[in-house]
Amino acid sequence: MNPVYLNPALTGNFDGDWRFTGNQRSQWRAVSRPFNTIALSAENREGVLLPGLYHAVNLFSDAAGDGNYRTIEMNLSTSYQRYLDRDSIHSITPGVQIGFNHKRVDFSQFTFDNQFNGYYYDPGLPTNEILQTTSRTGLNFSIGAIYTYRIEARKQLTAGIGWFNLPQAKQSFYGDDLIKRDKRVAIHANAIYELNYEWDLQPGILMQFQGKYKELVIGSNARYIYKDKKGEFIAPYAGLWFRNKDAVYLTLGAYYNDWIVGLSYDVNVSQLAPASNVRGGLEFSVQYILHRFKPKDIQHRICPDYL
Repeated sequence: MNPVYLNPALTGNFDGDWRFTGNQRSQWRAVSRPFNTIALSAENREGVLLPGLYHAVNLFSDAAGDGNYRTIEMNLSTSYQRYLDRDSIHSITPGVQIGFNHKRVDFSQFTFDNQFNGYYYDPGLPTNEILQTTSRTGLNFSIGAIYTYRIEARKQLTAGIGWFNLPQAKQSFYGDDLIKRDKRVAIHANAIYELNYEWDLQPGILMQFQGKYKELVIGSNARYIYKDKKGEFIAPYAGLWFRNKDAVYLTLGAYYNDWIVGLSYDVNVSQLAPASNVRGGLEFSVQYILHRFKPKDIQHRICPDYL
């Protein structure tokens, strides 16, 4: 539900002129201070500069843990959709994304072993931490590509790959320039498959790799077409998804005309479960697609009068 952040090539991958997306997630309240994430994006599909050339801006903010470890990221994205046949069934879309990443931490919120005087914690004792800075800002550049196979609105497949953090900005607060932000690779695919007039399946898979970490998410939503008439579309959906060795999560939401709203909740099943009390993350998402009214440009042919 955050397509521009998943892959810059997904910029403009919708039917309409503008798409506005918002996500808010909170997790691990039982472990420490809640981890809070907010993501916002706006995309334009009008192809003003060139047909098939789409643009977006996205903002990402994350605050994690007791030290209020905050990450703020802002990017501009551009993609170009190229149809491979006259029927517009197959298309390839490359995309690029450029921006900045800023991170900072509040060390005054931490406690260290050196501040234990043998009897109790003494905040007046030195931490003996050789801190060089409390913030870092670096350039961010990413690329990606998607393939779209669309027979009709309710039968389509989208698959792609995104490659992020290519400049590998420096990360250390202790002045170690060898510690850099690892590149991230995201491989994803999702589909819409019409079962009958009323039901759709929306399966998907996501694999991500960053440094020594890897993630696999697989599952599906089921969508019920409650009403599909001219000018009105209502379709609730629900789904079950699995994040390998980490969590099972449920999704619930609805399509209402130009709106898509969703809710998901993680049930933690990893080794963190005793500390998290099996509680994971609660996330809200909303999308709004704007269709601008464009009057027809009617050209009248003027014929000369003959006498």
